[in-house]
Amino acid sequence: MIVGDKLMVFHAGAVDSSSVTSADDGVNIDLCALPASAITSVFAEEDFVYVYFKEAGRFELGVASTIEQDSDDTTAFVKETKTLEQTFVRLGVNEGTEADVVKDFAALATASGTAGNTQVPVFDAVNSSFPINNVTSVQIRRHLTGHALL
Repeated sequence: MIVGDKLMVFHAGAVDSSSVTSADDGVNIDLCALPASAITSVFAEEDFVYVYFKEAGRFELGVASTIEQDSDDTTAFVKETKTLEQTFVRLGVNEGTEADVVKDFAALATASGTAGNTQVPVFDAVNSSFPINNVTSVQIRRHLTGHALL
């Protein structure tokens, strides 16, 4: 994140002793602030809008490599392993409003603030308060995958 970058706050649940920072199922990731500049894409399916973020995980980008021999020791090859953490927010939306939510979210994420305007967009499912219409819920998901590249 670049200092001064526009942040967006997502509040899915009360921050308490069950709160976590990473979970494949999105349960108990209760609060986060993510930079709008990290949004890579916005997708919709029935009743949901997904917002994907790049480099918004706990792990720096990187690849680990090993050199291995085949079974008869005649050919060496490099085996690379890449660890990836994907961060996304799933917004629940009113039936039939997916296109409107995508358009409104895109406008909000790309809007430039006026001088002195420090208001941060907060998607607050705890208090049912959202900066755009037709949003009904928030889920925050961060999950880790590993990929072997040969």
